[in-house]
Amino acid sequence: MNQASYRSQVKQFRVADDKRATWMLANTLLLHVGLWAAMIWSLQGPYWVTLLLTALNGGIVARLFIINHDCGHGSFFKSRRVNEIVGFWTGMLAATPYKQWRYGHALHHAKCGKVEDRGVGYFWIMTLQEYQASSKLTQFGYRLYRNPFILFTLGGFYLFIIEFRFALGSDTKEMRQQVWLTNLTLAAMAVGLGSFIGFGNFFLLWVPMITVAATFGLWLFYLQHHYEDSYWESGDEWSYEAAALDGSSYIKMPRILEWFSGSINYHHIHHLVPKVPCYRLREAHEAIPAFNSVEPLSWDQIAGSWRLRLVDETTMKWVDFPKS
Repeated sequence: MNQASYRSQVKQFRVADDKRATWMLANTLLLHVGLWAAMIWSLQGPYWVTLLLTALNGGIVARLFIINHDCGHGSFFKSRRVNEIVGFWTGMLAATPYKQWRYGHALHHAKCGKVEDRGVGYFWIMTLQEYQASSKLTQFGYRLYRNPFILFTLGGFYLFIIEFRFALGSDTKEMRQQVWLTNLTLAAMAVGLGSFIGFGNFFLLWVPMITVAATFGLWLFYLQHHYEDSYWESGDEWSYEAAALDGSSYIKMPRILEWFSGSINYHHIHHLVPKVPCYRLREAHEAIPAFNSVEPLSWDQIAGSWRLRLVDETTMKWVDFPKS
């Protein structure tokens, strides 16, 4: 089966199901609110209990982010207006300015796997040749950035809690306005809850929760495109279908992790046809016989993915830093 045929078969799953979408949104929000109540109650006891609850709610926030992500693709609900409303509010709960992030993510889909556009809407990616020609200071900065602890934990904290609070110079007026509206809404939530439980307590709950969500989300996003033999090409040789099928991973997860991730682990399906709602990704994967042969990432690939830090333009493959 050629790659275009894969795409045509997946397109039948593009239709949103408002009942399924409403149920996914409702159960996620109910758990999010319930865990907030449990987090506040737990402040009376040892903080490690609170941290466990914030970590659990961080997983719920990651699921809210996937709902926001689907709304950005216009795939979660049938109605564009409902997607816009739900996208803003779920984005706010995930500390994400909806329209600004949606724009960057659309660029990622349009350019994923193009070596000349590497890193657009994604992580900072250097080619091996670019790295070797750069200054020692740039090389040091890139090595620091690519450290797993900095990339995922500190990077997630910085991106979602700090960077997303500011408009970018390339943002449209509408995007800039929504960045500030998101900030004002977050501030109102902080003032409301902070007045009730204390501002120090609010940040002791909110910051770890968002950091856990960001770390989990960035790690998952990283694995979706950082793996051995994932697709890279340039110019007219680049293919949208090949970038989706050979440059986006399938991660086989326990059902509970798949639930938290909103089934985005079927990333090859998502990149092939982004309009397929997240709650139909597994359905699409299992219904099309050709996908039975798609190999999920192995644990060895997952464990070794952090070493894939440069793209070699001569081989179009991920490589590690060169030996000094």
